[in-house]
Amino acid sequence: MIGRIRGALVYRSESEVIVEAGGVGYTLQISATTRDRLPALDEELVLWVTTRFRDDQIFLYGFLERREQTMFLRLLKVNGVGPKLAFTIISGASIDQLERQLVNQEAKELAKLPGVGKKLSQRLVLELGEFLKKELGELELADLCGGSNIDGSGKNDVGRELMAALTALGYRESEVAASVAGILKKYPDQALEVLLKMALQEFHRG
Repeated sequence: MIGRIRGALVYRSESEVIVEAGGVGYTLQISATTRDRLPALDEELVLWVTTRFRDDQIFLYGFLERREQTMFLRLLKVNGVGPKLAFTIISGASIDQLERQLVNQEAKELAKLPGVGKKLSQRLVLELGEFLKKELGELELADLCGGSNIDGSGKNDVGRELMAALTALGYRESEVAASVAGILKKYPDQALEVLLKMALQEFHRG
């Protein structure tokens, strides 16, 4: 199973690329979002890869960003959504926008995306909305619901850095998400180093 590929971009079209790696040219289907950010021909390209089998054929789908790949895989779990439609959806909106609309159950907005419509938008909200709420951390949910970064202060960026620092120290993300959100709410203007000390003190007390 191919998970990631690095090589020279030797061919590109509206919907696919060929990446040559180790003397082999791999054909990958791509979304419009990835296509618009491709390098020039013969330059190095790194793509995250999803492999799908259909009948007697193997299809490779390439993504510049892991978040785009993750959303693609989420969409494929929804009844009635295949790879082509999933690509159409992620090409019609940013990943942030899709996550926000799913979490906030904005079925009417989702219905405006190419190939979606009313029935599928309701199915997307029903099958992915609650799933995303459980999957995303406290900080991401606050941001998607419009709570943590409205004023452009960058608080959510600091929060993510704090989460990364704590998980690097061995704490599980599920353990630290609520604590980090609470600390940021109480001390929104503190530096990352100060916030990290506060978080560690809180965990040691617990």
